[in-house]
Amino acid sequence: MQLTQNQKRRASLDKQFDFECIIGNHPKLLDILELVGQVAITKATVLIYGESGTGKELIAQTLHRNSQRKDKPFVALNCGAFQDTLLESELFGHIRGAFTGATSYKKGWFEHANGGTIFFDEIHDMSPALQSKLLRILQTGQFAPLGSVEIKRSDVRIIAATNRDLELLSKQGSFREELFYRLNVIDLYLPPLRKRKSDIPALLRYFTALFGNEYGKFEMDLCNETVKVLEKYDYPGNIRELRNIVERLVVLCKKEAVQTKHLPHKLQTLENSTEEVCEMLHFHEAKESAIEQFERRFLKRSLELTHGNVREAARASGLHFTSFHSKLRKYRLDPDLFRSSTNNA
Repeated sequence: MQLTQNQKRRASLDKQFDFECIIGNHPKLLDILELVGQVAITKATVLIYGESGTGKELIAQTLHRNSQRKDKPFVALNCGAFQDTLLESELFGHIRGAFTGATSYKKGWFEHANGGTIFFDEIHDMSPALQSKLLRILQTGQFAPLGSVEIKRSDVRIIAATNRDLELLSKQGSFREELFYRLNVIDLYLPPLRKRKSDIPALLRYFTALFGNEYGKFEMDLCNETVKVLEKYDYPGNIRELRNIVERLVVLCKKEAVQTKHLPHKLQTLENSTEEVCEMLHFHEAKESAIEQFERRFLKRSLELTHGNVREAARASGLHFTSFHSKLRKYRLDPDLFRSSTNNA
């Protein structure tokens, strides 16, 4: 079988890096993997953007696994899952008597993970006080355990993730601007699953085999009709939702082939809908693609006409500077590339 250009590109990447757990050949995903390969071996902090369920922690693990720190610890922390004091204790440790219940010295993750990587998920939920302490570590590598004046050092790479616009939050004052710029050395945007639907069949095969082995249903497979329905769905919960759906199918199906009747009710409704609804789904995808193409062309032309002056381009386009800048980041348009094109207007 002749390989497609995307398959060849993926095969080339897989020869150079350990991307075993990342499934798919969509061009947007391959762009991300190329960037991951470039920055993994560096010390640069990375900020990962994406909706919930797009695989931000998996990308963080992949960055660590392909770095020179791969033999050291990888620690993942959800900033929204801890109270401030508890998160501070988890990060920096504490001494005996630092707070009620602190009966002995405890190492924090910055001390445990020295030489490794710490991944902060939902970094936007970190309190301002902790943001200040994290900024200090990024600047100096120094921290103090809770309740202590002793200064310790830690060489840890920071990777952060968010489903919010951190730049906008920093302009609004709810996230420290200095910390945003420290974290945003390299930014990665993970597209939602609805924008890389060509990867759904490969993800279905992967999760079917995974849960088939886990539940002892080694011959489990999805019939063609089931796959077609699953390809049409938009997955607001992204890859995490797809994973949960496949696990449900494997658990509930007693036969080797998973039929459409085993699908959740909302997907059975989609399967039983008319062709008109299917056309609407295709229209929705086409509309999104057309909007993206228009925005990219509009942004490029705006930068050309203003010779790369972002504020002037935003003002002329009628967009707020922050929104304009966010779109530049989304489409990876570098204003510097337009500053020499004075004769292009």
